[in-house]
Amino acid sequence: MNGTELCCRFSGITNSLNYCGPSDAHRTFARFMQAGEGEREVQELLSRFEGLFPYLQLIAKKHNLQPFDYRVVEAYWLGNELLDAFTVDDFRSFLPELGKRGLPIVRQLQEKVPEGAIPHHTFNVLFVGVGQITGSVPTTLENMQNCMASWGEVISPSAVKGSVLIKNNGYSLSEAERTVRFGLVHPKIGDKVAIHWGECVHILNQQQYENLQKYTEKVIRAVNLISLPQRRTG
Repeated sequence: MNGTELCCRFSGITNSLNYCGPSDAHRTFARFMQAGEGEREVQELLSRFEGLFPYLQLIAKKHNLQPFDYRVVEAYWLGNELLDAFTVDDFRSFLPELGKRGLPIVRQLQEKVPEGAIPHHTFNVLFVGVGQITGSVPTTLENMQNCMASWGEVISPSAVKGSVLIKNNGYSLSEAERTVRFGLVHPKIGDKVAIHWGECVHILNQQQYENLQKYTEKVIRAVNLISLPQRRTG
């Protein structure tokens, strides 16, 4: 698997729900994942996803890589060592790029960027706010849980036991059984998987499983340091 396919796995589900990206891009992604053809077209479509591509560009530029390098895509969706080099100033300077894509609260967020800010998808979900760039969904706890890349261990053909986001004087993680859909991948009982909007999208190796937990917990610690600005809720 290369970085383009990994990105399709996470981005296809949100596009199919009409939350982000060009209309019906997920159909092109599906053909690419099945046949391995048309990668350039897929990358062009992915570059039009409102929040995704600026983050990939940010990580790639920092490390002299290409946006769809596997390590870059993995860093954004799951977390890896490429995120460790980022500073508060890096993220504060980056936020206007999201403003160009539709984020309405750039200045308010720039004033609140916490220590530990990293260009990880879950940081975008919790700090920038799910739905804030596109306005496609309200910024609610349920949508945050659905949108963040979460993890679980497969316990049945339709369920996992894994991470659940809760909020009580700050964000934290709990563990619960969850019903999920298996369409893109076909894991075995006991496999560790990544979940996005209720869809099992990737079977995690041990390092990815540990990294997803590590960087998600880092994001939560950072976001819990601040009070966030008023958000649009629909």
